[in-house]
Amino acid sequence: MPADPARAKSLFLAAADLPDPAARAAFLDRECGGDADLRGRVEALLRADAPPGPDLTADLPPDDPTRTAIRGDTTAYQPPQDVAGEVVAGRYKLLEQIGEGGMGAVWMADQTEPVRRRVALKLIRADRGGSRTILARFEAERQAIALMDHPHIAKLLDAGTAADGQPFFVMELVKGVPLTDFCDAHRLTVPDRLAVFRQVCGAVRHAHQEGVIHRDLKPTNILVESHDGKPVPKVIDFGLAKAVSPVPLTDRSLFTGFGSVLGTPLYMAPEQARFDAVDVDTRADVYALGVILYELLTGTTPLTREAIKKAALDEMLRVIREQDPPTPSHRLSTADAKPTIAANRQTEPARLGRFVRGELDWIVMKALSKDRDRRYESATGFAKDVERFLNREPVSAGPPTAGYRARKFVARNKGPVAAAGAVLLALVAGVVGTTLGLVEARRQRDAADTARQAESDRAAAERAANEVAAKRLAQVERGNNLLLGIFADLDIRLHKRREQPLDVVLADRLAAAADQLDGEAVGDPQLVAALQNQLGLSLTYLGFPARAVPLLEKGRATLAATLGPDHPDTLAGMNNLAGAYECAGRPADAVPLFERTYKGMEAKLGPGHPHTLGSRGNLAGAYLAVGRFAAAEPHLREVLAAREKTQPDVWNTFNTRSMLGGSLLGQGRLGEAEPLLLAGYEGMKQRAKTIPLQGRDRLPDAADRLIELYVALNKPDEVKKWRAERAKYPPPAAPPPRPAG
Repeated sequence: MPADPARAKSLFLAAADLPDPAARAAFLDRECGGDADLRGRVEALLRADAPPGPDLTADLPPDDPTRTAIRGDTTAYQPPQDVAGEVVAGRYKLLEQIGEGGMGAVWMADQTEPVRRRVALKLIRADRGGSRTILARFEAERQAIALMDHPHIAKLLDAGTAADGQPFFVMELVKGVPLTDFCDAHRLTVPDRLAVFRQVCGAVRHAHQEGVIHRDLKPTNILVESHDGKPVPKVIDFGLAKAVSPVPLTDRSLFTGFGSVLGTPLYMAPEQARFDAVDVDTRADVYALGVILYELLTGTTPLTREAIKKAALDEMLRVIREQDPPTPSHRLSTADAKPTIAANRQTEPARLGRFVRGELDWIVMKALSKDRDRRYESATGFAKDVERFLNREPVSAGPPTAGYRARKFVARNKGPVAAAGAVLLALVAGVVGTTLGLVEARRQRDAADTARQAESDRAAAERAANEVAAKRLAQVERGNNLLLGIFADLDIRLHKRREQPLDVVLADRLAAAADQLDGEAVGDPQLVAALQNQLGLSLTYLGFPARAVPLLEKGRATLAATLGPDHPDTLAGMNNLAGAYECAGRPADAVPLFERTYKGMEAKLGPGHPHTLGSRGNLAGAYLAVGRFAAAEPHLREVLAAREKTQPDVWNTFNTRSMLGGSLLGQGRLGEAEPLLLAGYEGMKQRAKTIPLQGRDRLPDAADRLIELYVALNKPDEVKKWRAERAKYPPPAAPPPRPAG
């Protein structure tokens, strides 16, 4: 039987990295056994003059085992030769080696003429100088840098040939450190990191406009300097650059050799993770930018270094191509170093997770899509979405579309799809029926009011008509609330797995209904506002707060204009809008609305009214979300005291107890926080069976607080226990809404 080509290729790549012939022979004896055809094919490949490819793990130490996990070259790693003090081309004195890649070494050098300055000079590594492929790649890199002129790309200053015939080129010396190291060392906040990231996107966009794909973007290839106290990134190392314009980067023959995989695994796009990856375009750089942003937010890459070290070559490439990473917020929720990660971003652990959850998750995961057609089309689009987030504008990224999620869901769950579809039809019919019923009931009531005012002699009949209409209205409203409960319960079931389509379809149906409101209820602005509030609240429950915000804003504005800003209905609409802001990752926008809602309800309803207590608890939760732990404490103590008197064993009381523990935890009062957090969690867990929506969304937060507590107390056994408990709850797409009361 002929040898398996894939097996031969894998063995060839492994054998090519072994340091000496004896080690190769022993390896082939062990792996090939008595298969003479297989061994002959591998040995033929080793004898062939296969062009070496660049080192995919040049950013790792020489003794790191990952270096041998994925390299398509046939030359073992050799330490650099010490040529310090040598003069290149009569005017560049080499001072110190400052970097090394798969094909060249970068030296800090003094230029002596025609001007004196310190520069960076790149030479081909001594052990690679005889390779035609390396010469071609070196020339291509030199030409790629020459094409570009951008403040965030290291500039080419000179090029030539050394006395030994080897080419070199000279760049501006970037006295910076890798992007992630700079951000952590200077403890940049998340918005500041996003601002630096946008500058990097601008550099990559410029390269793409000049017809150059970098193909090896990573933090070590993005050095950051501080100019006048402001970070200035510089993209370097275009050693794997590929031309996408008609103008080639080199006249030499340049191709990817058999068995070569170009890039760094941690940052490599799925389409690069193949032995025949020739169809790579600018979206590979977009993917790498997504990995970099993921790391800036979470401190780790989507595919961890530990996972790479453990995986064999073929398995590692398969994981890169196929395995979907967790969202940044989910990675943060399970990170052992979460307190350190948050401290490096000048925030609290809980606040960091809430800030990232939602729109930042969506932006990053769009860039990291395995299907490149679903990524941002360009670095420009990526940067614009980041800018929209920073400006608090709606972003173009979002959860996977209904069609995409439906295809994946159907492929995994063909059996239940038919039944779920029937449920969906029933729910949509219910939305239509209850909405029309509500409209009709309101019209009947208004007609009765008009008749009563015009014809006083029919007072008895009018009262009867009013009673009938009011009863029908109450029935319809109860039906609508019941339908919302069905939505919530269905949403729980759908989110037992991360990707389910029906919640998205329901959201689309609700949004479509909202678009028709103005046409179906002309002349009744209060009714339109009420329906906008109800539909917006439903969208928030389903996990789409960004889509709910415009509806809730319209509804609140209408109620304020028609009923007044302090009317209870207006205050309830303001509360729902604030909840949607918080769910959409905009807690700073939610705080002033929650403050006004609480003050208004306290004035209208009194401090002990359930709606007042609910709005006060919502305000405290918003304070926790923005890290104002001390401000939240007195509100939570008052709400907890009131609820313990009247409803000591209900869900909201235990939730308030856990939130108070979170406030004390944020202030460093660990001993006071522990009993509150434990009692709050256990009480919530017992009652979650009857309140599935809150049980899904609040229990993970309560478990996160306990994990943070025991990390701070340095109790690893407790941390392990609560991590296992936390793992029972999949991360929600957004925090839960805060309905009035």
